[in-house]
Amino acid sequence: MSQLSQEIASFIPYTEAEAETKAALLAHIDTYGDRILDRDCAAGHITCSGFILSPDLTQTLMAYHLIYGSVGWTGGHADGDPDLLGVALREAREETSVTQLYPLTRRILSIDALPVPPHEKHGNPVPEHLHFNVTYGLIAPVSQPVAAKPDENRDVRWLGTEEIAQFCTEAHMLPVYEKIIRRMRELATEKSRLPGEIIPKLLDWYPAHHRDLPWRHDREPYHIWLSEIMLQQTRVEAVKGYYARFLAELPDIAALAACPEDKLLKLWEGLGYYNRVRNLQKAAQTVMHDHGGRFPQEHAAIRELPGIGDYTAGAISSICYDAPTPAVDGNVLRVMARVQEDFRNVLDARVKSDMTAQLAAVYPSDRAGELTQALIEIGAVVCVPNGAPKCGECPLSGICMAFRHHSSGMLPVREKNTKRRIEQRTVFVLTCDGRIAVRKRPAKGLLASLWELPNVDGTLTEPEAVAQCSAWGASPREIRKTVERRHIFTHITWEMHGVFLECGEMPAEFLWVTPEELESTYSLPTAFRCVLA
Repeated sequence: MSQLSQEIASFIPYTEAEAETKAALLAHIDTYGDRILDRDCAAGHITCSGFILSPDLTQTLMAYHLIYGSVGWTGGHADGDPDLLGVALREAREETSVTQLYPLTRRILSIDALPVPPHEKHGNPVPEHLHFNVTYGLIAPVSQPVAAKPDENRDVRWLGTEEIAQFCTEAHMLPVYEKIIRRMRELATEKSRLPGEIIPKLLDWYPAHHRDLPWRHDREPYHIWLSEIMLQQTRVEAVKGYYARFLAELPDIAALAACPEDKLLKLWEGLGYYNRVRNLQKAAQTVMHDHGGRFPQEHAAIRELPGIGDYTAGAISSICYDAPTPAVDGNVLRVMARVQEDFRNVLDARVKSDMTAQLAAVYPSDRAGELTQALIEIGAVVCVPNGAPKCGECPLSGICMAFRHHSSGMLPVREKNTKRRIEQRTVFVLTCDGRIAVRKRPAKGLLASLWELPNVDGTLTEPEAVAQCSAWGASPREIRKTVERRHIFTHITWEMHGVFLECGEMPAEFLWVTPEELESTYSLPTAFRCVLA
């Protein structure tokens, strides 16, 4: 079955008339194939419309169409494109100039056979014909600017849904608009109920299906807190070893608060994002100084500790103290987006805040910690971040709108607003008498106060690299090899040209350490270790 046939066949008619229209369209597809996507298919062809509502579903964005001489929805010809939803979105953007726009659902909301009167297009006569119109429900914020498409529309405006009849002169379209509005509101109501329906299903599923992880063996706040900080940006399997070694060296908050910085950074080496462990220690010192060495129980007090954000505070409060405080991370956002078929950008802080509020409204007064871990677990092992979700194993598939509408692969939507800056650097591996040159980075900025290999901006040629080494007073003797490496930070990518240089002098500008000391004592970030590797 073609993509087009699958899309039309997936539409579930609401009425007998829609079932007849669907059958007629499928018969046309059987006869004409994908030609029905082209406007020169005289027997009738497919158009795609997007009915745009405001997020609160009380206003609609409509255009005055020159062809029809009336206010109406956005839409246009498929023109050979079987991605019907994509066509509806494209036409809506072109006709209204809106940029923020997303579907309420992947599901087709209506298929209608609509007659088109004879008209002119770009000065050429177009005879009367039939549109098999496929409609999707779209959502757009009312705050963004709108503008008409000059060759097709005269005006674009937001109307209250009750005002449509005042401006639309096509009487046969009013019932179509009314049913689309009604169906969009029914879907929105269904979505609003889903967070509450998630909870009992996950609490039934979690006891028999969760992983045995070391930080789940007790509810000690220090253990939960440490694991949550380590798990930020790091895979679970990688964290297990770090977690055990860290607790072996620093078994309680007092030990963490008093730990020398070099030892602390060495324990963290390889986990990256070193400000996390610095803030971990600052928070431990705050607990010792302001809370008498006892981790606070109140959510607000936990949230005030250095390095603890909304997610971590929610996790600690719920897991350790059974407070009804959701902890919404990427796993939870993904589950919520798919269950509710929510096409909003989950990287938008407002969307995350809204999903958190939805969960907070239905969080149980008991078993809160178990629910927090169940939400995270289902996203980590079933509704997975990479690859297809394991819907056959999911306890939520019976209520999941993305599963029902075959949109799981499209969700969650993650639209980043910034691009990583690319920086070229030349990194030196200077060796002398079996020792390697390292130095401390500045106290502020990227990788603050960590040890690094000497490096400079830009990509140096071999003569330029030798000259730089001479300027440091290291008496370069021989370039042994060069390597090319890349390291990606959150907002910056380093393109690194590594130069391995044997030297005759060990200037005091650098600390010269043995490979064994570099391994055991000095914390060298992964960005530089990858050059050594």
